[in-house]
Formats: sequence, C-alpha cells, structure tokens
Amino acid sequence: MVKAVFIDYMGTTVEERSPEMAEIVRRICKNSSVHDPKQVQRFILNIRRGYEADSYLEAYLTEDEIVDRLIADMVEQIGLTDEPSALFDLIHGHWVNAPVFPDARAFFEQCPVPIYIITNNGLPYMEQALGCNGLKAAGVVSADTARAYKPHREIFDEALRLSGCMPDEVVHIGDSYDTDVVGARSAGIRPVLLLRGHERRCDNVDTANDLAQALELLFK
Repeated sequence: MVKAVFIDYMGTTVEERSPEMAEIVRRICKNSSVHDPKQVQRFILNIRRGYEADSYLEAYLTEDEIVDRLIADMVEQIGLTDEPSALFDLIHGHWVNAPVFPDARAFFEQCPVPIYIITNNGLPYMEQALGCNGLKAAGVVSADTARAYKPHREIFDEALRLSGCMPDEVVHIGDSYDTDVVGARSAGIRPVLLLRGHERRCDNVDTANDLAQALELLFK
C-alpha cells in the first residue's frame, strides 16, 4: 500500500524552460565564443552534472557554489564576458519561477496520500517557488539536507526519515532515469519514470506519460 509519494521537482513538477533560462542562454550566446543555444545548454548541463556527481558529504557544494564555479568555468573555457551577478540572479529566478506543469497542479490536488518533493535545488528557493506556485507538499528534501545530490541514496533516505515511511510504502516519480530511477532503487524505493511524450531508457521500470496517468497507475 502506498502511504506517500516522493516526486522530483525540475522537469517533473515544473518545466525546465522559463523566460529566465531563455535569457541566460541568449546572453551566453551573445557574450561568449559559443553561439549555438543548444551547445550552450549542453555545456551548462554537463558541467552542472559533473559538479553534482562529485559533490558528496564532506565534499558537498551547494547549488549556489556550483553556479559560481559554472560561471567561472564559462569565463575560462568559452570566454564569457557577461556580468556574473546578472547571470546568477537569472538562474535564481529560473529556480523560483519555472512554470508548473498543468498536470502537476492537478496531481498535488488529487493525490490521496502525502507528497514529498525530492530536489537538487536549494531549500530556500524551493520554499519560495512552492509559495509562488501555490503548491502544498507535506515536506521538501533538498540536496542541502542530505549533503548529496540525486542519485545518491542519502537524499532518498532522508525523505524516508522525514515521511516516517518504509521503502516499500512509497513510490518516487521523476523524469530522469539516471537520477530518479537509479536513486530511488538504491534506497529500495519503487520508481515511476515520467516520459512526457519522450522516448527514454525504460529498463524494467513503471512508466507514465504524464502525472494523471501516474496517479491512475498508483491508485487505480
């Protein structure tokens, strides 16, 4: 019996696209040696993921610290000349203002059990974002709490502790196989991979095209 739902935030509850992110990419294209928006997005993603993978327990870096290093890397590697503080503010705005998926709002309203958000984003930004978006969660577990980013199991273990549930009493919904599915399984939690119309690696894992389908899958 499912007693609680754990859910990812960026890409699952809210869109990864936002006006702030579009402006970040535009400014980097204008003020660096890389002028292809897709290449800029890949550059940002790969560097951020590398820092998150290495940031663990005693070596933990907050998202703010990772952003500082990311901007410094862009200055060094692609000749970025934009004002770092302006980019920093835009990234913070993206974390707070990313649009909520319509099915996510309905999911939060209709889910019959408590919902806990598991996110790599910093807790202060998450609290602000949830307030702005009118989403009510039973709790939020950020990487800051566990001093580990997904897919490290510590962040999922912290969510279990907060919820008071055993691993077989919860499910975790997320849009990334490598972080959400792998991380949930490392803690003994059943994962549900959210596809949102995209073909992704689905290795013996429950999938849903949207959160309405996930709700039906879990509580039909």
